[in-house]
Amino acid sequence: MNNLSNYFDNIVKSNRLMHSYLIGNVTFDEIKDELFNVINKYIFGDDRDIDNNPDLIVLRPEKGNVKKEEIKELIKEISTTSQFNNNKVYVIEGTEKLNDFACNAILKTLEEPKDNIYAFLLSENVESVKPTIISRCQKVFVSSEVKEKSFDDNIVNLGNTLIDYIEKENILTIAHHPELYNELEDRNILKEVLEYILDVYFNTLNNYNSNIQNIIKTNNSIEKISKKVLVINDNICNLDYYLNKNLTIDRFIIEMWRC
Repeated sequence: MNNLSNYFDNIVKSNRLMHSYLIGNVTFDEIKDELFNVINKYIFGDDRDIDNNPDLIVLRPEKGNVKKEEIKELIKEISTTSQFNNNKVYVIEGTEKLNDFACNAILKTLEEPKDNIYAFLLSENVESVKPTIISRCQKVFVSSEVKEKSFDDNIVNLGNTLIDYIEKENILTIAHHPELYNELEDRNILKEVLEYILDVYFNTLNNYNSNIQNIIKTNNSIEKISKKVLVINDNICNLDYYLNKNLTIDRFIIEMWRC
């Protein structure tokens, strides 16, 4: 899987490399190799053994808890001079589990980032991360079990139609296409359609090419596509809690428009 690599290939080509990233739906073990390859390629710029690179600090909370001393040590480490190529990187796993002290300490490094310090914050549930942290990071959606799923022609056609409407008409889709509420017959079909749409937007980040993906690329920046991926995923996760199918469709279209 080269999803993260492809994503950073795109943003570096667009000269949009930022200093802080919140990477969603992953654990450190799942993404370690690919993340380290990205850091070496685009930040350290060398093939040095990254596991033994003192300019990389990885913080993995034990049992979901981050000790105050660990945060203090992290802040101290990233404030010291780089030993090899002027840049320093820190990675934090389980960002959604950080307590208030840890969040406030990290927030200070995100609000006024130094030119040579880069943050990669990992989370299994982006929506549970403190809003102050989310607002100061570029959100990246990396993995999804949906990617390996196949869809029947009806789901594909419904998904492509909904994407086309949303991308071309945005929130007006709600008023212009009332037939959608009948075509998306029940919550199970709606969920499958959303899973297909997630697959399409996610693949768009990774240089796939189709007519519907070209529409997405034409209307959106990489940042907007990433935001929409998170919106789609959140709607899938929350679908079981939304009681009214039609209101759920409205909510989805409105949230996509707000991106």
